[in-house]
Amino acid sequence: MADDGRAADHLQEPQSSEGCMNLAVSLWQLVQHDRLVRWASYASVVILWFAIAWADVRILLFGAALIGVALLWLMRQRERHGWLEDPPDDVDLL
Repeated sequence: MADDGRAADHLQEPQSSEGCMNLAVSLWQLVQHDRLVRWASYASVVILWFAIAWADVRILLFGAALIGVALLWLMRQRERHGWLEDPPDDVDLL
């Protein structure tokens, strides 16, 4: 009967935060490695942005300014620290 406690420990479901983290990691790897998924996510963000901006033009203008500032900051950080660099292409086909 002492083994019942250990068996019950193995039957417990994983914590929800651990499952969400695994999902987030797998989605991030999918976006990094699959060009189609990456471009589809970009298109979805643009469509969502225009759908929200349809309600008010100020959202469209503020969003464009905010994205511009964020892109400038990222470009400067990339030059300084080497962020967002693409991995080198693997030309070894053998």
